[in-house]
Amino acid sequence: MSKPDVGSQEALCRALVDGSSHIKRYLSRHSSDATEVADYYQEAVVRVLEKAREQSIRNPVAYALTIAKNLMTAPSRTTPLTDEMDPECPGPTPEQQAESDERFRQFQAILQRMPPLRRRVLIRRRLHGESREAIARSLGLSEEAVKKHITRAMIDLQQAIDRNDTA
Repeated sequence: MSKPDVGSQEALCRALVDGSSHIKRYLSRHSSDATEVADYYQEAVVRVLEKAREQSIRNPVAYALTIAKNLMTAPSRTTPLTDEMDPECPGPTPEQQAESDERFRQFQAILQRMPPLRRRVLIRRRLHGESREAIARSLGLSEEAVKKHITRAMIDLQQAIDRNDTA
């Protein structure tokens, strides 16, 4: 499944969509939890897209498989909070709050420009935590269609962020 250098963002996205079944099969062989498989898949795709902003990726599907494998085998990175790590003020600074508010407004603007079905699927999956199966049933879609809507929505978000496109 080797492909030549993926130079454009469009070609990268196409390669990831075309290779999605290969990535999902791999994940499914290593996990029986469908929700976990979906989460690893989505995280791997997001990381490939982020890395592609820094450098050209010759084979995005193979790279996504490597990322997925690492995600599945990575030890939990939770560390207990000690007194020394306890912050003085539990809330964000005014600057952090303003930055967070701006990011939220940008996110809303990007969501509003998405096709309605894609937006609805993304919100239900990523914000409300609904399973792909439940979303597919309630919207009358196949699970594969739900997966593609989520992948394309994540790509839309990444591309808009890359362009700093919020107007």
